[in-house]
Amino acid sequence: MQNNLIIAGIALLAVGTYAIRFAGYRLGSRMQMSEKARAMLSDAATVLLLAVAVTTALFEGTDFAGVARIVGVLFAVFLAWRRAPLIVVIIGAAVMTALLRYLGVS
Repeated sequence: MQNNLIIAGIALLAVGTYAIRFAGYRLGSRMQMSEKARAMLSDAATVLLLAVAVTTALFEGTDFAGVARIVGVLFAVFLAWRRAPLIVVIIGAAVMTALLRYLGVS
């Protein structure tokens, strides 16, 4: 049951993201909008995905995910900011989180 809800949530987010992008594309040429409104439509999908990523980083179910996961995510952000290859970012974050958990940081 839980897996079905997760899959349904992912599908709903995918459809919503696509609908926002498609609406921006289709309505952008037909409606007169200010530059601010165009920028908001363009950034709406990114904000939605960022909100999901932050929620996932901070919580596991209804409980706090722990300091180790947050430090791992912050380390991944740091590596991405330094323009490290994606595989290095992923492995670096996983190693940082695992190391902290091994040392007893929850």
